[in-house]
Amino acid sequence: MSCSSPRTPIRVVLFDLVGTILAPAVPVEATYAATALRHGLRIDPKIVATQFRQALWRYRYRPQATVPSDGDDRFYWGEIIRESLAPVFGSGLGPERWEAMVEELYEQYGRGAAWRLYPETRRVLADLRDLGLRLGVLSNWDRRARRVLADLGLIEFFSAIFLSAELGAAKPDPRLYRLVAERLGYPPGALLLVGDDPENDGTAPRACGYAIWVVRRPEGDLERLPLRLAKAAHG
Repeated sequence: MSCSSPRTPIRVVLFDLVGTILAPAVPVEATYAATALRHGLRIDPKIVATQFRQALWRYRYRPQATVPSDGDDRFYWGEIIRESLAPVFGSGLGPERWEAMVEELYEQYGRGAAWRLYPETRRVLADLRDLGLRLGVLSNWDRRARRVLADLGLIEFFSAIFLSAELGAAKPDPRLYRLVAERLGYPPGALLLVGDDPENDGTAPRACGYAIWVVRRPEGDLERLPLRLAKAAHG
């Protein structure tokens, strides 16, 4: 993991979500395959895993015109789901039932039961709050994240939640980082973005002036973050 040396005191710590403070409770490929099976479609979870990774990579850079601002990102995630299950597309499942399956998966990941917290998450958030830091979220997600955070008992930690599908821009678009800084009312250097993606949470926000902390699981976690920030606050 790495942390930039902030030029100004850190005032707000912004967290990415998936891969940073939470993860799927069950591997995505297992959930997709099980859902498909309930609809009469059999697919190897290993194939789903490969298709899912490829789909995420293919849609990694989203033009601004494709990012909604109303919080509903069903179309994007529908494409990810369809491509993940592409090998069984057209296997006797009519369009209406196919769309019902996609909607089922979209809704499932909008509930806390579909997710688990990393062991240190709650303790680290509490420690940072005790340091007097303001905490927020900056994620390439949609309004489902709010219910997930509420279900997991985390929503109380965050005074600001910035979601790409509510802002009309997604990481690593520089416009997103600039907009967040403007809305918070702080210079970028007073903001620390904590995430697991070397580009989205590392090089891109750093180029916009943010301080960054990139966590690389499973080699490292968030345990050292409060101590690092406490030391920085005291010079």
